[in-house]
Amino acid sequence: MGGVGKTTAARSIARRYDLRLYSVDSYTCAHAERLPKDARSLDEIWVNSTPEGLAAWFDDAARARFPLILEDLRRLPTDVPILAEGPQLLPPLVRPLLASPDRAVFVVGSHGLHRQLLEQRGSGLMKVVRDPDRAFENRLRRDRILAERLEHDARWAGFPVRKVSRVGDTEAAIESQFGPALRAWDAPGDRGDVAERRREDNDARLRQWRANADHFDDESGEVAFAYECARYGCVETVTLGLLDAEHRRATSRPLAGLQTDHFVA
Repeated sequence: MGGVGKTTAARSIARRYDLRLYSVDSYTCAHAERLPKDARSLDEIWVNSTPEGLAAWFDDAARARFPLILEDLRRLPTDVPILAEGPQLLPPLVRPLLASPDRAVFVVGSHGLHRQLLEQRGSGLMKVVRDPDRAFENRLRRDRILAERLEHDARWAGFPVRKVSRVGDTEAAIESQFGPALRAWDAPGDRGDVAERRREDNDARLRQWRANADHFDDESGEVAFAYECARYGCVETVTLGLLDAEHRRATSRPLAGLQTDHFVA
């Protein structure tokens, strides 16, 4: 479900183990350009709709996006393991594609944790609707409906489900589930061009950030980008504003770190 620290946890694990990360949220605007437009206003969607209607809308949108997600994944190099994450990866969609249920894990958070993270994260959406409080509560209730449905569908499909009450537990739950695969990948010691993978993730986030900024006419805020160094297991980040990050990329500079750093196994 959304709002359990899933993306943050996946990004941390991907950096420590030098995996290739595919975060569905980083491709939201790219996918939207290829899908039919919703003619409704943001008020009609988030203020006038019921939580049940919003949940149905999310399910429909997730199913419409799934073929695009698969296209993206098939284009990625397969030289290293890929960690894919996103609330749109619904159990009925994912199950037919996996050789074993242990290749996925679904994380469900407590209601209190979900509210806390959404409040901390904020949203450009809440700044442009006429009734932010109602939109926020609709979002919370929608996500609770989706979480209950997710847990039911995941268990029915035989997938592991981890319940967390603290954001720090999410990373541990994911790492525990994929422990054997992570250790097997790490055993050889040669992780390839890790700097390229970090640049790919940074660029995907930067493109999505720019699209959001244009949509909501808001270039404020900061994001913690990965160091684009070649050190194995590097988890260092640098916090940048949108314009600063774009300027660094436009001048062919790494967003953070030196690309000539030594490899460290």
